[in-house]
Amino acid sequence: MALPHSARTALVWLPACLATAACGSSTDPASFDLHRREGDGVVGEWVHSGLYNRTYYMHIPPGMGATGSHPLLIVLHGAGDTGKAFHARIAADALTDAAGLVVVYPDGLEGTWTVGCGGCTPAERLGANDVTFLRTLVHQLATGLPVDSTRVFVAGFSQGGQLAQVYGCQSPVAPVGIAVVSGSPYQVMTSRCAPAHSFPVAIIHGDNDPVIPFTGANSGGGGILPVDDMVAFWSALEGCDPTPTQEEHPDSVGDGTSYTRFLYAECDGGATVLYDRVNGGGHSWPGDTGPWPDFTGPHSRNLDASAEIVALFMAAVGSGS
Repeated sequence: MALPHSARTALVWLPACLATAACGSSTDPASFDLHRREGDGVVGEWVHSGLYNRTYYMHIPPGMGATGSHPLLIVLHGAGDTGKAFHARIAADALTDAAGLVVVYPDGLEGTWTVGCGGCTPAERLGANDVTFLRTLVHQLATGLPVDSTRVFVAGFSQGGQLAQVYGCQSPVAPVGIAVVSGSPYQVMTSRCAPAHSFPVAIIHGDNDPVIPFTGANSGGGGILPVDDMVAFWSALEGCDPTPTQEEHPDSVGDGTSYTRFLYAECDGGATVLYDRVNGGGHSWPGDTGPWPDFTGPHSRNLDASAEIVALFMAAVGSGS
């Protein structure tokens, strides 16, 4: 039996991609196109979704062959960024390679995402649907590569963290978990949240965040939730014990920050809600990451966000591939 076109494309593309263990986004613009079908595209470069040719950057573990079944980690950048640039900034390849993860860093339209804020982002004004885009992307990757579409974890920073929550709420196939770094959502998300099943949630947010304030903000989509309200929403939705365990982690590197860990357990379906409040931390991805602009506030190196996310993902899906 002949392989489908998408599989043939993947087999041609895979060896070159494996040579460097990284696949760059196409230079094709995310342009308007009425004539393509949902899911058309070149694996590892772009996929058509909605009205647009959407691009992405990918990193795959060294030595990955054309068979097997690897978990997929989707990492969503913040507003004004790109997948490739964010991949370089968080420098998580060693962690994801050790875990055997395929990692994809999609590009938002004009650097932004559809997050339910009533048209406050260019992506929303362009009529995109990023939940559909991510589902289309998962399908394309699972069709053309040894990727397990049932083991997908979505992590996001800032506006990307807001989208990770929207995806968890609205995707017809829920992820195995989500992680939100500096990305408290718009209030409207809470009224549109009906996950297909329970899943672990990790939340990391600095209490000195000048971009997405810890105490929330009045803006589109009913305003941005205070971080404590976001945590309460997810722990209640997941059916967790309302009283978390609490651990204090002091400033061990001398950068003026620390973090407090709250763990909500005994949730539905074995899920957990893990919340790291970065005391004194600003708007960034904690760890040896960066650089981060001055306007984002203090950056914490007392906590490694990438390590926390990979550990949560692997606990949720198992380490087999």
